[in-house]
Amino acid sequence: MEVRVVEEDYPDDPHRNLAVDEAVFREVEAGRSPTTLRFYRNRNAVILGCFQLAEEELDLDYAAKKQIEIAKRFTGGGAVYHDMGDLNFSVISKDSFGIGLNVERLFKTMMSGAVASLNVAGVPELAWGMNDVTSRKKKIMGAAATLKKGVVLFHAALLVNTDLNELASVLKVPGIKLKDKGVQTILERVANIKELCGKDIEDVRKAILDGYAKELGFSYAPGSLTDRERALTDRLYSEKYTKDSWNRGREFIHVEDA
Repeated sequence: MEVRVVEEDYPDDPHRNLAVDEAVFREVEAGRSPTTLRFYRNRNAVILGCFQLAEEELDLDYAAKKQIEIAKRFTGGGAVYHDMGDLNFSVISKDSFGIGLNVERLFKTMMSGAVASLNVAGVPELAWGMNDVTSRKKKIMGAAATLKKGVVLFHAALLVNTDLNELASVLKVPGIKLKDKGVQTILERVANIKELCGKDIEDVRKAILDGYAKELGFSYAPGSLTDRERALTDRLYSEKYTKDSWNRGREFIHVEDA
């Protein structure tokens, strides 16, 4: 399967990065854009799942003090902290895998590519669940996804060389959730890939390409966003992803196609 690789990202604007994901998803769904893999990073941000409320998931005073952006994606799942030591990737694809509307099959398919990638990178003692990967029992990757008939989106955040102290300071994780993982603090729960196997952002980026090629048969062609994707990104950005009612509240905002 030929996959367009898009390198365009906006590290100082997480809201635009998230708008790009939705724009590409909608254009792939419409049949106007090809299967796409994109990499991006955010300099200093907390990204919430679409069902979450900011005040419940992070220390808002700490975020304001440290100028940490608060943004919300259009997929579910939990809150994650992003800095330039975190590598994010999205696979936005026509459903060539027989996934249909089966969410479990979506995660199983796309997580297999992620795990193959981490094996390529040489990350030791991997284990994985539906939407996360651990190494030596510490979380190194979290993922979220969505689908419609004929199209799937899977995106993931990889802790490569993230400031874990900042992560632990800004995120709120209930004690019962940590206890379920057999730890008492967030810092006991997470680890950086660089600490585990010495690999940096560029090493992991290459491993993602190699792992998905090996596991799902991807072949790659460099590309860029289409004019339609850029226009839709702009509309989503201004009408949804920069709105406090979306990022900090529970309002669901749908932006109609032009």
